[in-house]
Amino acid sequence: MPPASSLRCLVADDDPLVCETVESHLQKAGGTEFCLKANDGLTALNLLSAGEFDLIFLDLHMPGLDGESLLRAMPRGLPVIVISASTEFAAQSYEFDVVDYLVKPLEFTRFCQALHKARQRIAAKSGGAAGKPEEEIFVKDGTRVQKVDLRRLLLIKAEANYVDFIMEEQSVMSLMSMKRLEELLPDHFIRIHRSYMVNRNRISRIEDGHVVIGKHRVPIGDSYREEFLRRLKVAN
Repeated sequence: MPPASSLRCLVADDDPLVCETVESHLQKAGGTEFCLKANDGLTALNLLSAGEFDLIFLDLHMPGLDGESLLRAMPRGLPVIVISASTEFAAQSYEFDVVDYLVKPLEFTRFCQALHKARQRIAAKSGGAAGKPEEEIFVKDGTRVQKVDLRRLLLIKAEANYVDFIMEEQSVMSLMSMKRLEELLPDHFIRIHRSYMVNRNRISRIEDGHVVIGKHRVPIGDSYREEFLRRLKVAN
């Protein structure tokens, strides 16, 4: 497998403009060896059979062989980012362990977040040091630079232009945006509200529309609920 800085990608979508957008975003983000395009599911399946890919961008609605059928046919463990015009399949997509679920139109910042998740998974699968989850970050707290231990971090709360890193025994305030944190933090930190992000590994339970984490009860925003539950992989 090539290093994470050199991805071999396939985008399967019957809309040529979407294929071009994915290719353009990949070029802008950097680190892509090549990006092949398929305008239908059967062509995508043939390309998958003929070559090796590190990452697939997959539309769900294509002529002939649709995206869900292609998901069932392709090798398990191959990283897939779903791209769709709706969220209809989002709740089911966790069954296929997709990396992320992007809703069209493909906004570049959100695309980069999904790409970062894919690189983390690819690196982890290769067993390299880059695959080890980050355990700490350093942030500015006034005139100081403070270390935040991600293993002890319960949640993050946005307050105006600042974010509050909340741990059991202390909190650290830093001038930073939630959007920036979504790009920076590992996969197990999940945005559940416009003002809150939580550490999935520290969640005790979910009840009455809130996440209980330590002594905190954090509200789940309506627009974040479906993606949050999908990423939790809640067992039925």
